[in-house]
Amino acid sequence: MAQARPLRVSVQAWQPPRRIDAIDFWLRSRLLATAHALRETLRPSARRWTEGSHALADAPVLAHYRTPLWTDGRADEFPLVAGKVQNLRVARRAFDAVEVPAGEVLSFWRQLGRPAAWRGFVQGRELRGGCVVPTLAGGLCQLSNALATVASRAGFELVERHGHTARIEQAGEPGSDAVDATVFWNYVDLKVRARHAWRLEVELTGSELVLRIRGRGASAVPFAPVTMRRTNEDASAPLPVARGCLSCDQTACFRHRPQVDVGPQGLTVALLDTWTPEFARYLREEHPSAQRMQPVPMRLAFWRRPATGWHREPAAVAPQTPWAPWTASLRRALWQRLWARRAGRRQASLIDGQRWLAQAFAARLKPEHTQLVVEQSLLPHLQRLGALDGRSVVVLAGALPMADIEQRLDEASRRWPDDATLRDFRADPSLVRAESLAMARASAIVTPHAEVARRLAALAPQAMLRKLEWALPRAGAVVRTDADHPLIVFAASALARKGARELAAALQDWPCRLRVLGSPSDDARLWRGIGHVEYMNWQGDWLAGAHVVVLPAHVEHSPRALLRAVAAGVPVVASTACGLGALPGAREIAPGDVEALRTALRAACRADDLADAFGW
Repeated sequence: MAQARPLRVSVQAWQPPRRIDAIDFWLRSRLLATAHALRETLRPSARRWTEGSHALADAPVLAHYRTPLWTDGRADEFPLVAGKVQNLRVARRAFDAVEVPAGEVLSFWRQLGRPAAWRGFVQGRELRGGCVVPTLAGGLCQLSNALATVASRAGFELVERHGHTARIEQAGEPGSDAVDATVFWNYVDLKVRARHAWRLEVELTGSELVLRIRGRGASAVPFAPVTMRRTNEDASAPLPVARGCLSCDQTACFRHRPQVDVGPQGLTVALLDTWTPEFARYLREEHPSAQRMQPVPMRLAFWRRPATGWHREPAAVAPQTPWAPWTASLRRALWQRLWARRAGRRQASLIDGQRWLAQAFAARLKPEHTQLVVEQSLLPHLQRLGALDGRSVVVLAGALPMADIEQRLDEASRRWPDDATLRDFRADPSLVRAESLAMARASAIVTPHAEVARRLAALAPQAMLRKLEWALPRAGAVVRTDADHPLIVFAASALARKGARELAAALQDWPCRLRVLGSPSDDARLWRGIGHVEYMNWQGDWLAGAHVVVLPAHVEHSPRALLRAVAAGVPVVASTACGLGALPGAREIAPGDVEALRTALRAACRADDLADAFGW
């Protein structure tokens, strides 16, 4: 289980491997593994450590070490390198954030457990007999090498360490202190111990394996001498390049594997939740050959006529048939149908559905999927599952970060303390942190939303930000009737987070008509003082006769109704939270500013202002 660049072995002359030797090796290794398991059962030499209480999460970093993931092999070995990264992806969860008490031993195999296929381990690469051979869980030596090196840098004792029978040159950090430590289930182990409590952090970025050790204080603990076996420290002998099973010309060898049709850069897959024309256009232009995973569109109330809207049309036909998780899609549809109707549970039910969808996608990902194009709603769940580890991530961002949403709704709640709907959105703190960590590893962020782009540019400065243009639908011109009072269309349901409270305050003592595009408010007194109020419930031609469309929302990520109004030539007044930016025909105000909202609405309803804005 070793990784190298280039792989070199200290052998005199390479000989094709024989099947009888492989059988002999298998039998001896099974006997040794069984004997070791019996000894550990009768007298354990170490215990398994769970994730710590975060007592050392802010302790100083004693040592760190980083080593490349993808540039340590030949191009023709890419399938095995991808398998190695997948194995590291699975193994990371067993080691990250563990805290080991003073004087206790961390055993590599006790901590990881048996590397079986049912746990997610796949065929990686292992150096055996001068060959790079496909092996289940191959490649874990990159983690053991890094652990031994970072522990050595921190001054820890390597209670047990075994060197490779072949010397390996690995492209890690420059310097001569890199420690060679091979492992083989379960009797070839790596054990580490320190005189003080310490914390291990393991991270897989898009290109590197990074280990950090944190700790503080020290205590005197007597240590036994280091155990060293099967090491070869002679670096003077010539080291020929090892053969790879995927590129070797010895096709008669029983270990020979045919070439796998995967490019040296791997595959790109798009993980989608909803469809938008902006993201669909981006995928067609930038990732035309990307595989796609997306949910199954389901309408449980199939007997009802669906609401019309250009944004509800199905996704464009992908280059390849998208994979759709039927079970997760049905489970989510039922859950949101039954559970989201309860007060304060709508947002929680949405998050539950996104988690199930992310789990289904993560289970479907393959080692050769090296680049993910991920919709933002799935991002924190994939981060928690470890599916982003070792991969390049492009984020399709359609919303503000969850922490920002909570902050903005809290500010509105302080202004309108009697409205309980402003306190509906509450995400688990661990999920908020997972979203922040995932954004911090993104290589690129794509969004059409001006406010989201502005916020994420500050939160994820390492990512390349691409601002998309909003896609306007086809819409005919709106014919206005000569009415005594202007018709104002509120482009949402009557919810406080959509700015209904501010709009009600802005329309007081002003003769006008109000059309609410969505459903009514639970507060019957909301529109008191406004002469005529009608509700469309997202049906019919809601733009007919409109003088202005307004949405002073505190949070709005999908301003489709506003885009339709702009396309139809109807003036729009919206808060900056709607993300329209400098879209022609739209006026922006700050969320919660009632006076600015009143001024913008009256200006938009004046005939001369309409003529100046649209050339009538």
